[in-house]
Formats: sequence, structure tokens, C-alpha cells
Amino acid sequence: MNRRQFLAGAGAAVVGTAGGYGGIRVGDIRPYDIPLPAGDSARERIIAAAAYRLAADHRAITRTRVLDDGTEETPYDLDVYRRRYQHSRRRYLHALTTYRGPLRSAGIDHHSGMFPHRNIWALLHYSRVFRNPENLPLTKVLYMTDGKMVSDLNAPVQEGDTVRVSDAWANVIAPHRYPTELAPTEFIRPHRTNWETSEESSQTVTYRLSDRDAYTQVVPFPYRLRDVELGECWIEVTLSRDTGRLRRITDHRVHTLTESEGSERSLTYRIETEFDQYEETTVRPPVGDIDQDLTTRLKSLIVDLITY
Repeated sequence: MNRRQFLAGAGAAVVGTAGGYGGIRVGDIRPYDIPLPAGDSARERIIAAAAYRLAADHRAITRTRVLDDGTEETPYDLDVYRRRYQHSRRRYLHALTTYRGPLRSAGIDHHSGMFPHRNIWALLHYSRVFRNPENLPLTKVLYMTDGKMVSDLNAPVQEGDTVRVSDAWANVIAPHRYPTELAPTEFIRPHRTNWETSEESSQTVTYRLSDRDAYTQVVPFPYRLRDVELGECWIEVTLSRDTGRLRRITDHRVHTLTESEGSERSLTYRIETEFDQYEETTVRPPVGDIDQDLTTRLKSLIVDLITY
């Protein structure tokens, strides 16, 4: 082989490699293998399972019920919060639907840090819920990937597994890169407390904490205020025996609000989250007439190529 033939062959190989790399990157195809969580004690296994969830593709569905809000209308369903994370493709999708405004029903006209979820996106949603309970049910949707974000503050209420956005309110922008603020939210913080086994089966084992001090070590509360205290709370965590993955978290949370005149009001949540579709979930943009201009499409493509 002479020098000209060698250079031509090498050039073709480089072009083919670059084209293949670009095609793989644009298609969001990349290797992804995370070791399964493990540990010697219950605490170690739970912390490992929580850390694994932060990196693994999966689906999480949280359903919140209000067991007591100081009225005679309880119990009732408060909200459904659906989250899909496909980190192997750098995508996630959030859809939060709230059906009731419980604090307004109890005569409280501000949220006072008593909302059930723990990220700023949900906090802003609940601020609207408490200000305008007459507009319920209210659904908020966020889809995020490299170079593209779809947001809708007034999306249709989700039916089945399909997430939709409205034609009038959906907004599409092109962020610089895939952000991590909501990808995903912590459910379990690293802690030093011990767990008790509350239930066992051939497929799962469930651990429980019922001490209030231990509860505050485990459950994140980034937005607590001075006028809100925790009552008799407990949390249960269910792990798969085979894989060590999180299967369910049940959070029984009691908030006590001391009002300006010294009286107290109580709000009791039962927040249950199911985790599934590990390594199988697929995140797609929400359905709807999304107006995405050429600039956004090009920026999405460029960011997708250079961010690996």
C-alpha cells in the first residue's frame, strides 16, 4: 500500500468514525451499566438503593392523600406526581397534577412550607395551587434533554400513560445543556440511624422508621419554615430482594402549623411512591402541538453533538 492509498483509507476511516459517532450521539445511544445496590445492614442497603436511583433509568409515581386537614372532608386524593428518568439518554419528564387545595379548605391561605414535594419546580406549582384553588385540577409538565426544554404550567390532566401539553400554554426553549436540578429529586438522604424490619416476603423486604428525630435524618426538608413543626411521622422503604432496588417508599407525614394567634392546625399526608421500569423506561417528549423554531432545533442538535 503506497502513502496515497494509506492516507485515503485513513481519511475514510476518520470520516466514518466521526459520522458514526455523530449518529450515535444524536440518537442518544451510549453504553450504560450501573452496579446493583448492595450493603451489609438495612441502612447501607437503603442508602445504596437511593444512590442507585439517582443514576439509573426508571419511573417513579407518587400519589399523595390527605388523611387529616382539620375539616370533615378527609381523606381525599391530593395529587399524582409522575416522573420518568432516562439518564442513559439524558432525558427526563415530570408531570404533576393537583386536585385539591387542602390548606384553603382548612382556613389557611398560605402554604407555610407544608407542601408534600421537595423540589423548587413542585414548590412553584403549589404556590399557584394555594393562591388559586378555584382553578383545580391543575397540571404542570416539564420535559428536559440536551438543548431542549418543553414546559407547560396549564397542561391537560393526564389520562393513562400519555403526557400532553396544551396548544396555548406550552413553551419550548433551548437550554445550554441537560440540567440536573430535577434529575432526580432525593427521597432518602444519607443518614446514620437504624431501621426495623416491618414486613418480608419472597420478593421484597420493608424497613420502617417511626422515631421523629430519625425521620428528620432521612427525609429531605429543604424548605421548612419556623412556624411549621413535624408531628408523629414515620417512613417505610421497600427493597427488592433480588436486585436491592427501591420498590416503594411510604411517607406518613404530620405537619403542625402554629398560627399568629397561637392556635394550631394539623395536616397529615400519606405520600406513597412506587418505583419501577428500571433500565426499561423510555422518555419521550409530551404530546401536543409544540411550536419549536428552527433556531431551537439547530441548537438542540449542536448541543447534543458536543455534550457527551
